[in-house]
Amino acid sequence: MPVVLSGLRVAIVGGDRRVEFFLPSLIATGARVYGVGLDSLEAFPEVLRCALERAVQECHVLILPMQGSDQQGLVQSAYSKKLIDLSQIKVGNRKLLVLSGIARSRLQEIASQSSWKLVEIADDNELAILNSIPTAEGAVRLAQERSQTTIHGSRALVVGLGRCGTSLATLLKGMGADVAVAARRRSDLARAVALGMTPVCIREMRLQLADMDYVFNTVPDAVLGREELASTASRVVIIDIASSPGGVDFFAAQELNRVAVLAPGIPGKFTPHTAGRILGRVLPRIIIENLPEER
Repeated sequence: MPVVLSGLRVAIVGGDRRVEFFLPSLIATGARVYGVGLDSLEAFPEVLRCALERAVQECHVLILPMQGSDQQGLVQSAYSKKLIDLSQIKVGNRKLLVLSGIARSRLQEIASQSSWKLVEIADDNELAILNSIPTAEGAVRLAQERSQTTIHGSRALVVGLGRCGTSLATLLKGMGADVAVAARRRSDLARAVALGMTPVCIREMRLQLADMDYVFNTVPDAVLGREELASTASRVVIIDIASSPGGVDFFAAQELNRVAVLAPGIPGKFTPHTAGRILGRVLPRIIIENLPEER
Protein backbone atom coordinates (compact mmCIF):
# COMPACT_ATOMS: atom_id res chain seq x y z
CA MET A 1 0.00 0.00 0.00
CA PRO A 2 1.45 3.44 -0.94
CA VAL A 3 2.54 5.58 1.98
CA VAL A 4 0.59 8.84 2.36
CA LEU A 5 2.40 11.89 3.75
CA SER A 6 -0.33 14.47 3.12
CA GLY A 7 -0.05 17.41 5.48
CA LEU A 8 3.69 16.97 6.02
CA ARG A 9 6.29 19.45 4.84
CA VAL A 10 9.52 17.72 3.83
CA ALA A 11 12.77 19.47 2.85
CA ILE A 12 15.51 18.00 0.68
CA VAL A 13 18.79 19.55 1.86
CA GLY A 14 21.52 19.14 -0.75
CA GLY A 15 22.40 15.74 -2.12
CA ASP A 16 23.81 14.04 -5.20
CA ARG A 17 22.13 13.05 -8.48
CA ARG A 18 19.89 10.58 -6.66
CA VAL A 19 17.66 13.48 -5.64
CA GLU A 20 16.01 13.90 -9.04
CA PHE A 21 15.11 10.21 -9.08
CA PHE A 22 13.56 9.94 -5.61
CA LEU A 23 11.72 13.27 -5.76
CA PRO A 24 8.81 11.89 -7.86
CA SER A 25 8.07 9.21 -5.26
CA LEU A 26 8.21 11.76 -2.45
CA ILE A 27 5.91 14.17 -4.28
CA ALA A 28 3.49 11.31 -5.01
CA THR A 29 2.96 10.76 -1.27
CA GLY A 30 1.18 14.12 -1.03
CA ALA A 31 3.88 15.79 1.04
CA ARG A 32 4.72 19.46 0.45
CA VAL A 33 8.32 19.30 -0.71
CA TYR A 34 10.88 22.05 -0.13
CA GLY A 35 14.34 22.16 -1.75
CA VAL A 36 17.49 23.64 -0.22
CA GLY A 37 20.50 23.88 -2.52
CA LEU A 38 18.63 22.58 -5.58
CA ASP A 39 19.31 25.73 -7.62
CA SER A 40 20.12 24.07 -10.96
CA LEU A 41 17.46 21.35 -10.75
CA GLU A 42 15.01 22.87 -13.22
CA ALA A 43 12.44 20.08 -13.16
CA PHE A 44 9.82 19.68 -10.44
CA PRO A 45 8.18 23.13 -10.32
CA GLU A 46 6.06 21.88 -7.40
CA VAL A 47 9.17 21.88 -5.20
CA LEU A 48 9.48 25.10 -3.20
CA ARG A 49 13.07 26.33 -3.38
CA CYS A 50 14.09 28.10 -0.18
CA ALA A 51 16.90 28.86 2.23
CA LEU A 52 17.84 26.42 4.97
CA GLU A 53 16.49 28.70 7.71
CA ARG A 54 12.99 28.68 6.20
CA ALA A 55 13.04 24.90 5.76
CA VAL A 56 13.97 24.42 9.41
CA GLN A 57 11.23 26.80 10.55
CA GLU A 58 8.43 25.37 8.40
CA CYS A 59 9.15 21.68 7.70
CA HIS A 60 8.51 18.54 9.70
CA VAL A 61 11.29 16.53 8.05
CA LEU A 62 14.76 17.32 6.68
CA ILE A 63 16.38 14.81 4.32
CA LEU A 64 20.17 15.17 4.12
CA PRO A 65 22.45 13.32 1.66
CA MET A 66 23.57 9.74 2.24
CA GLN A 67 27.03 11.15 3.02
CA GLY A 68 25.50 13.54 5.56
CA SER A 69 27.57 16.61 6.37
CA ASP A 70 31.30 16.96 6.87
CA GLN A 71 32.90 17.49 10.28
CA GLN A 72 32.20 21.23 10.05
CA GLY A 73 28.50 20.71 9.37
CA LEU A 74 28.74 21.55 5.65
CA VAL A 75 26.47 19.77 3.18
CA GLN A 76 27.23 19.42 -0.53
CA SER A 77 24.72 19.59 -3.37
CA ALA A 78 25.14 18.40 -6.94
CA TYR A 79 22.74 21.17 -7.94
CA SER A 80 24.52 24.15 -6.41
CA LYS A 81 28.06 25.51 -6.18
CA LYS A 82 27.38 26.70 -2.65
CA LEU A 83 27.83 24.58 0.45
CA ILE A 84 24.95 24.41 2.92
CA ASP A 85 26.10 25.28 6.44
CA LEU A 86 24.08 23.49 9.11
CA SER A 87 26.06 25.29 11.80
CA GLN A 88 24.26 28.53 10.92
CA ILE A 89 20.93 27.12 12.10
CA LYS A 90 19.56 28.91 15.14
CA VAL A 91 19.09 26.45 17.97
CA GLY A 92 15.42 25.82 18.67
CA ASN A 93 13.14 23.25 20.24
CA ARG A 94 11.02 22.17 17.26
CA LYS A 95 10.44 18.42 17.09
CA LEU A 96 12.06 18.00 13.70
CA LEU A 97 12.86 14.65 12.09
CA VAL A 98 16.25 14.69 10.33
CA LEU A 99 17.24 11.81 8.06
CA SER A 100 20.86 11.40 7.02
CA GLY A 101 22.69 8.45 5.53
CA ILE A 102 25.41 8.79 8.12
CA ALA A 103 25.76 11.39 10.87
CA ARG A 104 29.20 12.69 11.78
CA SER A 105 29.89 14.27 15.15
CA ARG A 106 29.09 17.86 14.12
CA LEU A 107 25.64 16.90 12.79
CA GLN A 108 24.96 14.88 15.94
CA GLU A 109 25.91 17.91 18.03
CA ILE A 110 23.61 20.24 16.07
CA ALA A 111 20.74 17.76 16.30
CA SER A 112 21.20 17.38 20.06
CA GLN A 113 21.28 21.15 20.64
CA SER A 114 18.17 21.63 18.50
CA SER A 115 16.06 18.77 19.94
CA TRP A 116 15.91 17.08 16.55
CA LYS A 117 15.27 13.39 16.10
CA LEU A 118 18.26 12.29 14.02
CA VAL A 119 18.06 8.98 12.13
CA GLU A 120 20.97 7.44 10.24
CA ILE A 121 19.16 5.73 7.39
CA ALA A 122 22.24 3.86 6.14
CA ASP A 123 21.49 1.50 9.05
CA ASP A 124 18.05 0.68 7.66
CA ASN A 125 18.17 -2.98 6.67
CA GLU A 126 15.95 -2.72 3.59
CA LEU A 127 17.87 0.27 2.25
CA ALA A 128 21.26 -1.28 2.98
CA ILE A 129 20.43 -4.55 1.23
CA LEU A 130 19.00 -2.83 -1.85
CA ASN A 131 21.91 -0.35 -1.96
CA SER A 132 24.41 -3.20 -1.81
CA ILE A 133 23.54 -4.14 -5.41
CA PRO A 134 24.59 -0.87 -7.13
CA THR A 135 27.48 -0.63 -4.65
CA ALA A 136 28.80 -4.04 -5.72
CA GLU A 137 28.44 -3.27 -9.42
CA GLY A 138 30.18 0.10 -9.01
CA ALA A 139 33.04 -1.43 -7.04
CA VAL A 140 33.64 -4.02 -9.76
CA ARG A 141 33.51 -1.28 -12.40
CA LEU A 142 36.15 0.74 -10.54
CA ALA A 143 38.36 -2.31 -10.24
CA GLN A 144 38.10 -3.22 -13.91
CA GLU A 145 39.02 0.31 -14.95
CA ARG A 146 42.29 -0.02 -13.03
CA SER A 147 43.31 -3.55 -13.93
CA GLN A 148 44.61 -5.42 -16.95
CA THR A 149 43.01 -8.64 -15.69
CA THR A 150 39.45 -9.79 -16.35
CA ILE A 151 37.26 -10.65 -13.40
CA HIS A 152 36.62 -14.03 -15.03
CA GLY A 153 39.44 -16.35 -14.06
CA SER A 154 40.88 -13.92 -11.52
CA ARG A 155 41.39 -14.42 -7.79
CA ALA A 156 39.45 -11.96 -5.66
CA LEU A 157 39.34 -11.43 -1.91
CA VAL A 158 36.35 -9.75 -0.25
CA VAL A 159 37.02 -8.55 3.28
CA GLY A 160 33.81 -8.67 5.29
CA LEU A 161 30.60 -10.55 4.56
CA GLY A 162 27.95 -8.09 5.61
CA ARG A 163 25.28 -6.83 3.25
CA CYS A 164 27.68 -5.18 0.77
CA GLY A 165 30.26 -7.94 1.11
CA THR A 166 27.70 -10.64 0.35
CA SER A 167 26.39 -8.89 -2.77
CA LEU A 168 29.92 -8.15 -3.95
CA ALA A 169 31.24 -11.68 -3.40
CA THR A 170 28.19 -13.16 -5.12
CA LEU A 171 28.60 -10.83 -8.11
CA LEU A 172 32.30 -11.66 -8.46
CA LYS A 173 31.62 -15.38 -8.30
CA GLY A 174 28.88 -15.02 -10.90
CA MET A 175 31.39 -13.30 -13.20
CA GLY A 176 33.74 -16.28 -12.95
CA ALA A 177 36.19 -15.17 -10.28
CA ASP A 178 37.73 -17.51 -7.73
CA VAL A 179 36.44 -15.74 -4.61
CA ALA A 180 37.78 -15.87 -1.08
CA VAL A 181 36.08 -14.16 1.86
CA ALA A 182 37.93 -12.87 4.92
CA ALA A 183 35.82 -12.48 8.05
CA ARG A 184 36.05 -12.63 11.84
CA ARG A 185 32.84 -14.41 12.77
CA ARG A 186 32.58 -18.13 12.36
CA SER A 187 29.04 -17.72 11.04
CA ASP A 188 30.31 -15.53 8.20
CA LEU A 189 33.03 -18.03 7.35
CA ALA A 190 30.40 -20.78 7.30
CA ARG A 191 28.25 -18.67 4.99
CA ALA A 192 31.21 -18.25 2.64
CA VAL A 193 31.50 -22.04 2.43
CA ALA A 194 27.77 -22.31 1.74
CA LEU A 195 28.16 -19.81 -1.10
CA GLY A 196 30.95 -21.86 -2.65
CA MET A 197 33.74 -19.47 -1.67
CA THR A 198 37.00 -19.96 0.20
CA PRO A 199 36.73 -18.89 3.88
CA VAL A 200 39.68 -16.99 5.34
CA CYS A 201 40.02 -16.03 8.98
CA ILE A 202 40.77 -12.31 8.92
CA ARG A 203 43.75 -12.82 11.27
CA GLU A 204 45.33 -15.13 8.66
CA MET A 205 44.39 -12.99 5.66
CA ARG A 206 47.97 -11.88 5.02
CA LEU A 207 48.92 -15.42 3.99
CA GLN A 208 46.39 -15.30 1.12
CA LEU A 209 47.09 -11.85 -0.24
CA ALA A 210 50.01 -12.67 -2.54
CA ASP A 211 47.76 -14.64 -4.90
CA MET A 212 45.04 -12.04 -5.28
CA ASP A 213 44.34 -9.97 -8.38
CA TYR A 214 41.64 -7.97 -6.62
CA VAL A 215 40.96 -7.09 -3.00
CA PHE A 216 37.67 -5.45 -1.97
CA ASN A 217 37.34 -4.13 1.56
CA THR A 218 33.94 -3.55 3.18
CA VAL A 219 35.10 -3.35 6.81
CA PRO A 220 35.35 0.15 8.38
CA ASP A 221 38.34 -0.84 10.52
CA ALA A 222 42.09 -0.86 9.88
CA VAL A 223 42.34 -4.30 8.27
CA LEU A 224 44.79 -3.66 5.42
CA GLY A 225 47.85 -2.05 6.97
CA ARG A 226 51.41 -1.82 5.72
CA GLU A 227 52.21 -5.43 6.56
CA GLU A 228 49.18 -6.75 4.68
CA LEU A 229 49.76 -4.45 1.70
CA ALA A 230 53.41 -5.51 1.47
CA SER A 231 52.17 -9.09 1.11
CA THR A 232 50.15 -8.31 -2.02
CA ALA A 233 51.37 -8.72 -5.60
CA SER A 234 52.29 -5.59 -7.53
CA ARG A 235 49.41 -6.25 -9.97
CA VAL A 236 46.73 -6.13 -7.26
CA VAL A 237 43.88 -3.64 -7.39
CA ILE A 238 42.38 -2.70 -4.02
CA ILE A 239 38.95 -1.10 -3.78
CA ASP A 240 37.81 0.11 -0.36
CA ILE A 241 34.05 0.70 -0.11
CA ALA A 242 33.95 0.98 3.68
CA SER A 243 32.82 4.21 5.31
CA SER A 244 35.49 6.93 5.29
CA PRO A 245 38.34 6.77 6.24
CA GLY A 246 38.06 3.13 5.14
CA GLY A 247 40.11 0.16 6.24
CA VAL A 248 43.20 0.56 4.05
CA ASP A 249 46.44 2.36 4.90
CA PHE A 250 46.47 4.51 1.78
CA PHE A 251 49.75 6.21 2.70
CA ALA A 252 51.47 2.81 2.83
CA ALA A 253 49.75 1.76 -0.39
CA GLN A 254 51.18 4.79 -2.16
CA GLU A 255 54.67 4.13 -0.81
CA LEU A 256 54.43 0.49 -1.92
CA ASN A 257 53.13 1.54 -5.35
CA ARG A 258 49.87 -0.36 -4.95
CA VAL A 259 46.66 0.67 -6.71
CA ALA A 260 44.24 1.42 -3.87
CA VAL A 261 41.04 3.44 -4.14
CA LEU A 262 38.71 4.70 -1.41
CA ALA A 263 35.26 4.69 -2.97
CA PRO A 264 32.43 5.88 -0.70
CA GLY A 265 29.03 6.81 -2.14
CA ILE A 266 29.26 4.53 -5.16
CA PRO A 267 25.49 4.28 -5.87
CA GLY A 268 25.07 8.03 -6.25
CA LYS A 269 28.13 8.37 -8.47
CA PHE A 270 27.60 5.49 -10.89
CA THR A 271 23.92 4.54 -10.80
CA PRO A 272 21.93 7.54 -9.50
CA HIS A 273 18.77 6.41 -11.31
CA THR A 274 18.63 3.02 -9.59
CA ALA A 275 19.92 4.35 -6.27
CA GLY A 276 17.45 7.23 -6.34
CA ARG A 277 14.52 4.92 -7.01
CA ILE A 278 15.64 2.80 -4.06
CA LEU A 279 15.50 5.88 -1.84
CA GLY A 280 12.10 6.76 -3.28
CA ARG A 281 10.91 3.33 -2.24
CA VAL A 282 12.12 3.42 1.36
CA LEU A 283 12.09 7.09 2.44
CA PRO A 284 8.30 7.42 2.90
CA ARG A 285 8.26 4.33 5.11
CA ILE A 286 11.23 5.56 7.17
CA ILE A 287 9.52 8.94 7.65
CA ILE A 288 6.30 7.35 8.91
CA GLU A 289 8.16 5.02 11.27
CA ASN A 290 10.23 7.81 12.85
CA LEU A 291 8.02 10.87 12.80
CA PRO A 292 7.78 12.42 16.29
CA GLU A 293 4.30 12.26 17.79
CA GLU A 294 4.47 15.94 18.71
CA ARG A 295 5.15 18.19 15.74
